[in-house]
Amino acid sequence: MIFGAAARLRRALHGAGLLQAARLPRPVVSVGNLSMGGAGKTPHVMQLARWLAREGYRPAILSRGYGRRSRGVVWVSDGAEKTAGVRECGDEPVLLARSLPGIPVVVGESRAEAGREVLVRFPVDVFLLDDGFQHLSLRRDFDLLLVDCERGLGNRRTVPLGTLREPPSHARFADGMVVTKCPDAAAGEKVARTVPFPEGRPRAYSRLVPRGIVGRDGKPLDGVRPGSELFAFSGLARNGQFRDTLESAGYRLRGFLPFPDHHAYVRSDLERIARESAGLPVVTTEKDLVRLPSDPPFPAGALRVEVEYLSGWEDLSRSILRRLGRDVPR
Repeated sequence: MIFGAAARLRRALHGAGLLQAARLPRPVVSVGNLSMGGAGKTPHVMQLARWLAREGYRPAILSRGYGRRSRGVVWVSDGAEKTAGVRECGDEPVLLARSLPGIPVVVGESRAEAGREVLVRFPVDVFLLDDGFQHLSLRRDFDLLLVDCERGLGNRRTVPLGTLREPPSHARFADGMVVTKCPDAAAGEKVARTVPFPEGRPRAYSRLVPRGIVGRDGKPLDGVRPGSELFAFSGLARNGQFRDTLESAGYRLRGFLPFPDHHAYVRSDLERIARESAGLPVVTTEKDLVRLPSDPPFPAGALRVEVEYLSGWEDLSRSILRRLGRDVPR
């Protein structure tokens, strides 16, 4: 009750103008969720960044940099090949930077400050705010809410009695909604009906599609394909989903080690993985791969996944473009 009341009060104070929100001189599209982790924000931010670039925009990504050991504004990448490390920036921003060459990625407690620093150096047209649904100190032009199809809104309670960061009713503050990780559009529509999201606003349904095993350089890993025997590990909010994805993609798991979300791998972890993998190819997530040292005691690859929309993308994308100021024919 206290956590939910605090979230309501914070929204109310911002809505009344008693807590000020900064505005950047470029449009801001936020991607976030109501729940604690596991909705697939990182691949959806990647998909949006690539789509905006194809539409002729010059996007930049602003992130908090969860788990980083630095303060202030830190450049993860200026769009060039070289990127900063996980300790300084957090794992998700580093993965975004490595996966999106040519697109600046910056972290900072104040996303407004980070955005202003980006504009000093680059002619950016639009900012993507990673995990920004609760970052009310920066005004947004489009708030995209992600909801995990399998979990939905859980028991509909805020932490610590549930998994929500805000009460379910706060879904009304979103401009668009995507139900993610859907087995099919019908399952996504069923979950969408449980979310108090206003009628008439765009909603879409997506899934994460495996695209093969890649190495640290992003290139396909030789000799590892569906049907191969693997040992896997991950440090996610929902490790079981990663294991299920590997098996449904046709890989034959001979062992699996789960770790906590955003786990910082130490030498004993790596030695355990090397010992239990017993010479099998070792596969993890791309987010986990960037957290490994450059010389782990085993050859490691990562499962690459990409967002695929089952339905609703046309309406959602048109709504985003309109908020960015582009006239879109009906």
